[in-house]
Amino acid sequence: MMRFIVLTALLCLAGCSAKLGKNILEKRPPLTADEFVLVLRQSDDFNNDGVKIGSIRSVDNGFSTNCSYNEVIGDLKDMARQYGANVIKITRRLNPDKWSTCERIYADIYKVNDYRKHEMEIEWDGKRRLTWEDFKANVPEAPSKFLVAATTSCEIAVESNVLIAFKKPKFFATNKFNCYASWVKPGQTNDSLLRHEQCHFDIAEIYRRKLQKQLDEADISFAEAERMMKEMTRKIGKAYQNEQAVYDEETRHGLNREKQKEWELKVAALLN
Repeated sequence: MMRFIVLTALLCLAGCSAKLGKNILEKRPPLTADEFVLVLRQSDDFNNDGVKIGSIRSVDNGFSTNCSYNEVIGDLKDMARQYGANVIKITRRLNPDKWSTCERIYADIYKVNDYRKHEMEIEWDGKRRLTWEDFKANVPEAPSKFLVAATTSCEIAVESNVLIAFKKPKFFATNKFNCYASWVKPGQTNDSLLRHEQCHFDIAEIYRRKLQKQLDEADISFAEAERMMKEMTRKIGKAYQNEQAVYDEETRHGLNREKQKEWELKVAALLN
């Protein structure tokens, strides 16, 4: 079963190339460029069961041009990898204001043995497949309302860089699995059901890419950015929900093994 949370356009007044800083306490071998780095928000709980490497930050250098949240996080991930850290825990985040048009982020970085234990949400990655340990929500009460064995909760969201007149907006669409809104009933953790739930997440990624492509190719001006984003997300959201409903209906929530295999091959081909 797929439960769609939100498909929204979020305008962030950000957009700079930031100044990075660090305070390294513990040296570790660097990670490779494609190794996963978990980012935890300021409000996320985190009990360190590894080694604190140090702290890093991204601030406005006074002449910045590209420092939206997504761009800053990308730079901080690269810095974390450089010092062997696989967890970034944001400790302070300053939104753009009259003093700066940049996102300013301060964070501690850690090296832990198993970052999955600390995940609150999972951004889609072809190398990162779901496991039953990722379904961290409790099964809802009133089981008569929930006849399915598991629920996958995804969020497709859009952010923009700074919206300035005479400058073309830049958009960032993301697709994330919400660990604490996704659940599985005890005794139902079999491989076939997990493949069914993974396919829900993969379908969401297809529609994230469709939305990103439309946003990238559209000639959107400053004046019409908000209206165009809302219109595009509304249309994609409707098509996305219809596709998920058809998937569940045709596969009978994964019980029809033949149809399930057909959908898995179809979705894999589209992703490739």
